[in-house]
Parts: sequence; structure tokens; C-alpha cells
Amino acid sequence: MLKKINNSLNKIEMALGRKKIFSYPKYAQIEPTNRCNQRCIMCPRNDQMDVPLGDLTLENFKSILKQIPTLTDIQLNGLGEPLLNNDIFEMIKCAKSKNINITVTSNLALATSEKAKKLVAAGPDLLKISMDSTDPEIYHSIRNGNLEDAITGIKNVIRAKKEAGSKKPSIWFNSIIMNKNVDGLIKILKLAEELGVDMVRFKPIDTFDLYSDRDLLVERNKLIERIKVADEESKKIKIRHNLSHLIKNFSTYYRPQTDLPCFSPWYELYIQYYGGVRLCCEFYSKKYDIGNMFEESFKSVWNGKKMQQIRAEFKKGHILFPVCKTCNRFQRNIQIHNKLKKLKLK
Repeated sequence: MLKKINNSLNKIEMALGRKKIFSYPKYAQIEPTNRCNQRCIMCPRNDQMDVPLGDLTLENFKSILKQIPTLTDIQLNGLGEPLLNNDIFEMIKCAKSKNINITVTSNLALATSEKAKKLVAAGPDLLKISMDSTDPEIYHSIRNGNLEDAITGIKNVIRAKKEAGSKKPSIWFNSIIMNKNVDGLIKILKLAEELGVDMVRFKPIDTFDLYSDRDLLVERNKLIERIKVADEESKKIKIRHNLSHLIKNFSTYYRPQTDLPCFSPWYELYIQYYGGVRLCCEFYSKKYDIGNMFEESFKSVWNGKKMQQIRAEFKKGHILFPVCKTCNRFQRNIQIHNKLKKLKLK
């Protein structure tokens, strides 16, 4: 009941653009660790990580759930590999006991048979697997990891699901499109179907506000053309994917020239393993921390002076941070805006 009331109130407060709000977040991305077994060329943790290596403790995870009882969805990942935190399985169980939908994002290279069984038993709803190429050399050039280790991990999880007779987790590939792999999209789809993956979600590379290396990026017309080719070729196989959606919504995928607000400060947040609270996963550095919920109450962070100032500016569609200029999550804000218009509160 509390979550339903909160969700309804949250919509009203977003529509009104209130600075100080009574509703709490519905969604949180929580970082189990910032340690990682890979070193991906597009990840800001390589050169921009400005905090020590560390893991989220189970006690602190429970503290997050206690302080934010309104959460309906949690994504467990951040600037590290979740399976490096030995408490990850208990975290999932704890959140599921509170009726929270759980997504875990992993490269799965560490998913031994034993860990795969523990992961499935913990009961996450969705498992997103980072998979950018079916070519071992290209995969290594992107992730500095071993493709075979990842495929073994995927097979272990799928086997564990079958042995447990479980429908969960749903298994997706998360595939970042860049110059290195733009010609191999159909191969990723075929691998997903071969392994028994449920869905492939492609996403053009996000440069945050960091990368001037144009070798990572795909020229716009070339990107659209390659996506269309892969979408057409995919009709020969059955795997679900989002290529058609990318084509249809390409003009709004990256942040368009618009004064529409970003609604992130009203309904979501990104929590670092040490308690740092940021607006969303685009904010890669401690300099973007709004506060620390392990050092002060979450309430004081959520409705503090800094957050209220951000909401006031975001309501006007203002871009306060360089990272917002290259945001490729903005389509979600357009969808929220269209839904809120129907409330007719203004």
C-alpha cells in the first residue's frame, strides 16, 4: 500500500515540478562494488574513478532498504562487477523478501557453476549480461577479458535455471554499439539465440562527458544504416531485440534540443558502495555526489538544499552538468512527460 501511494504522489509531484517533495524514489541503482575483473575501454572507472576500491556491506544494503521503503525496482551494478561481492546473493534475497524487482548486470565471466546456482536461487528478476562481440579478439579489445569465460558463465546460469525449474531470471544481452563491433550486430543476436538468451538490448555507446576519442563512436548515418541491416537480417531468427525501436526513436535517443525536464531527481537515484548519492548512473565521479546516506539521513539528502536547487533548474529544462549534454537516456524523460500531461494538473 505504501508503495502504491508513493507512486501516485510521485507522479503528481513530478507533474507540478515541486522542489521539496514528500514522495520517495521508486527506483535505485545500487553499487555492490567498484572492483572489476575487466577493464572496458568505454568505462569511466578506468581513469576517472576518484574513490578507493571497496564493497557495499550487507548491513549497509539493509540500511538502504530501511531508509527507502518505497523502492519497487533496484538495479545492482555500478562501476564494478557485482559477482566480486560475496554478499550479492544475500542482498538479492533480502530485497526480494521486500517485494522489490531486482536486476543484476554482470559480465558473468566469474559465474562458476556454484555461483550460477547461488545466483538463480537468490531469485533476481532480470540478469543483464554485458556482451559486445562474438569475436574473441574484438571482445578482448573492448573488455580486456576472455570471451570464453563469459560464455561459460552464461551456460552455467542457463543450466542452473533448468536444474532449478525456474523461470527467473530473465536473461538479456546488453550490447554497446561502437566502431569496433558495429558490423557484428547480427552475430550477437545469433549467439544469444544459440545460448538460449531471452532478449538482446543494443545501446549506442555513451561517451559521458569524457571521451574525445572518435574511434569509439559510429558516424550517425553509418550507425543507422548498420542497425537497419541487422534488423532486417534478424527476421530470419526468433530472438527478441530492440533494433526496430532504436530506428524508430533514433532522433530522440540522445538528448534532443528541448527544454523538457529531466525527471531523474524526482523518482530515482544512484547509490555508491560508500553511500554517495548521485542523480543517475551517468554521473561517474564523486564530484557529483549530492550527499552520503551512510553519514546523514537519506531524508536530508533527498530534500536537501542541493537537491531542491537541482529540481528547480531541471524543471526548466536547464542542463546543469556537462554529462547531461551527451545523455542517451533522455527518451525515458519524453515518455514520462507525455504521461504527466494527461494528469492535467497545470
